[in-house]
Amino acid sequence: MRLETPDQIKARMKEKGVKQRTIANALGFDNPNKVSLMLSGQRTIKAHEMDIIRAILADDEPALPADSKPVRRIPVVGKVPGGNWREAIQQPLGSMTVPEDTPPNAVGLRVEGDSMDRFAADGSEIIFDPDDRQFFADRLYVVINAEGETTFKQFKPDPARLVPCSTNPRHREIMIADGQFQIVGRVIAAYSRFS
Repeated sequence: MRLETPDQIKARMKEKGVKQRTIANALGFDNPNKVSLMLSGQRTIKAHEMDIIRAILADDEPALPADSKPVRRIPVVGKVPGGNWREAIQQPLGSMTVPEDTPPNAVGLRVEGDSMDRFAADGSEIIFDPDDRQFFADRLYVVINAEGETTFKQFKPDPARLVPCSTNPRHREIMIADGQFQIVGRVIAAYSRFS
């Protein structure tokens, strides 16, 4: 069913067990009442908002079982290299379903490359928390260097370095002293898609 009207959206939300709060989070609304206004016809749904709503309520997403844990949607905001430093690709890639207790500002990224394939294969999606920026041994992070290039790696101390977790032996460690960089956020989950 093509979603065009507020009534169609409400019906699909009920069918799939999606709450207004889930839609509000995916749209970046600080107040779920904006969704109520949209669904009552008191606020026009903008084209980019409708695209996000359709992605959340798409036919290929199975309906939630009655006994399932609460979930919400987060945006997939772009791609991150699972390889050497590369310029971040920031483009909306839809949204993904996560447990409701996922940190509030968490977002998704699609992995490109095989340097972290023991955790997240090329093409899989990771969730990272931009509010969690403190290094802890053996945790996974998205980091950005002074040139604006990003990578996804595991942190190891003594000496401080970022290491690949790969089946490909060509990938090398990055010594933290070799250049300036910042933590974008800690990776808290990885999801692979199977065809």
